[in-house]
Amino acid sequence: MNICWRKFRMGLLGAGIRQEVIVSGIAVFVPDQEMYGQVKEILKEKEYHVKILKVIETESAVYEARKAISDEGINIIVARGKQLSDIRRYTNVAVSEIQMTAQEMGLLVNKAKAAVGKANPKIAVFYWENMLCDTTYFDILYGIRLTRYQFRDEEDWRNIFIRACVDRPDIIIGGKSAREAADRQGIPSLAYLSTGESIRIAMDNAESLYAMAEAEQRNYAQFSTILDSSFNGIMKVTNSGKVLVMNRVMEQITGVAEKNAVGMQVGKLFRELDSELLSRVIHGGMENYTTFLNNGSSKPVMVIEPIMVEGKPEGAILSCNRLKRLEIDEENRLNEQYLRGYVAHGTFDDIEQKLTGLKETIQLAKLYAQSSSPVLIEGYAGLEQDAICQGIHNYSLRKDGPFIAINLAGMSEGQQMKTLFGSEDREEAGSEKGAIWQADKGTLVIQSIDKMTLPVQYHFFKMLRSKRILHNSIENVKIVDIRIIACTSKDIDTCRRLNRMRSDLYYSINALKIRIPPLCERPWDTAYLLDSYMKKYMDQYYRYHAMTAGARKTLLEYRWPGNSIQLKSFCERLILTVGHRTITEEYVEELLEELYEHTQEPDFYIQHGLTPPDSDEEDAKSGEGRRVDKDSGGRDAFREVILETLKLCHGNRTLTAKKLGISTTTLWRKMKNYGIEI
Repeated sequence: MNICWRKFRMGLLGAGIRQEVIVSGIAVFVPDQEMYGQVKEILKEKEYHVKILKVIETESAVYEARKAISDEGINIIVARGKQLSDIRRYTNVAVSEIQMTAQEMGLLVNKAKAAVGKANPKIAVFYWENMLCDTTYFDILYGIRLTRYQFRDEEDWRNIFIRACVDRPDIIIGGKSAREAADRQGIPSLAYLSTGESIRIAMDNAESLYAMAEAEQRNYAQFSTILDSSFNGIMKVTNSGKVLVMNRVMEQITGVAEKNAVGMQVGKLFRELDSELLSRVIHGGMENYTTFLNNGSSKPVMVIEPIMVEGKPEGAILSCNRLKRLEIDEENRLNEQYLRGYVAHGTFDDIEQKLTGLKETIQLAKLYAQSSSPVLIEGYAGLEQDAICQGIHNYSLRKDGPFIAINLAGMSEGQQMKTLFGSEDREEAGSEKGAIWQADKGTLVIQSIDKMTLPVQYHFFKMLRSKRILHNSIENVKIVDIRIIACTSKDIDTCRRLNRMRSDLYYSINALKIRIPPLCERPWDTAYLLDSYMKKYMDQYYRYHAMTAGARKTLLEYRWPGNSIQLKSFCERLILTVGHRTITEEYVEELLEELYEHTQEPDFYIQHGLTPPDSDEEDAKSGEGRRVDKDSGGRDAFREVILETLKLCHGNRTLTAKKLGISTTTLWRKMKNYGIEI
């Protein structure tokens, strides 16, 4: 019964939440006139919602069931044996089985025993699924040898009957086909007989299904009204991510009618959704997931929560709150932004599918895009940083506002103030407005935030807190609504500890922090970019080269401190200058040494716990630039490290360079500088 009810509920769900589902009634199909008469008597005892009572042939069971469903809207069918098995297999209607009770089977076994006229007879019972009660102890109770043979399909039953006849039963109990086959074998047979008890139980079960269906129908009617009166788009999906139901607002958001969406994978309706995260939510791996969606002039925020029943997931609810983007005051503001270049063209799609190593970074950026609070991006400037900054803007409610990027590196304090807040000359006609003023209702990206001087930081933090700036006169106060994206390649916490950044500004921008992993931590991205850049420049310069496995391995293992910008530039130089069709490992190493030999040195210092020259920490302490670390005895620490490693490698320079994490050329140069001879 439970299985039937779940099947019926799925039928209701599949019909859609706004389609009226009428629980029409019950049909009772029986195989003979005797059972027909028993049903008629039962119907006199109390009121049942039976609309159809009919004697049918097994061959026409499916046809009769479909006819009852289409003509009379029947929702529940009562039947037995093969008739019920076929109806269940070929229709989607709920069924209630007529199952022989223990009392009815006991009477039938006694009748069979009397017909045989011998003690301890062998009785073979042929039946279809769920047709019999439990007969485990019948042999002991009735002094018989009972063997059960279950039929599962039309092709199988004859083989089962032949196998049963090998045991030479004294009598057979079964349906019409089994009894006819028994007659041909000369074996006595009996038909199933009912006292009416099994029919009454089946009809009571059908009536219970009817009552539950009515309650479910009322619940769905209420549910439908609630959903359709909601300002949010609401959708229910299955464990496999297929749409079950959705309301009218969700139809407007997706642009797909519910009747067309039902059964569709939700990822086809919302392509921005991350399939892995969606699966984790649906299966209870996450309590919820929130993201913005790009949808025309609106910017829905979607919340996904799993449906948990007794600790087990049963799909999920997707709710879309359709928000309006920020209104832009000036009528021609968008045109002006395009003319002035204040537009972000990049999206997360530009890097999300190609650079898989940034997947978690992008997911975090999508979450932060929902906020208007400042975002801090730590990582080397490059294509990835630019794409993430533009993606945050285009993924937010500020997409139609201006997108302005400035770089504070190399600016004096006065230049920084003018760039951010505008000209301070109150007598200057048409004085230039600063980036903060121009970025109103949009996004301002500040590159090298660590280079902002302390006095400028004071004014900048004051603006963040009050949302106000002055322009030319104390009366000319501008209230601004901007999103700040601050970028730095430095450890911003170190800047604070070294008193290079005000604590109040640090805590204002540090909460929503995004770290862009360097290329050396993303081997798959390195391989993808290497192949892309090599192909690009070979096509651009009409030069086609093959790269040895050693050369490719060298490039993939190189740390690329300049990230994708460095890799891109190197690939162009490589294609332009390589003099052979084959790019060898030796040539790659020579070119790396020539271009970036000095960039290896900081890695060497860090690996051996030494302070790199020109480090922020050293500059902060003395401001004297390069320094050579000394050990407690005043000896050059670098020289000692090299000597110890050479000794360990028995003077082998190649092994020494490998252990030190530097190239052989760098090792040779250091040995020369330190006067080391082998």
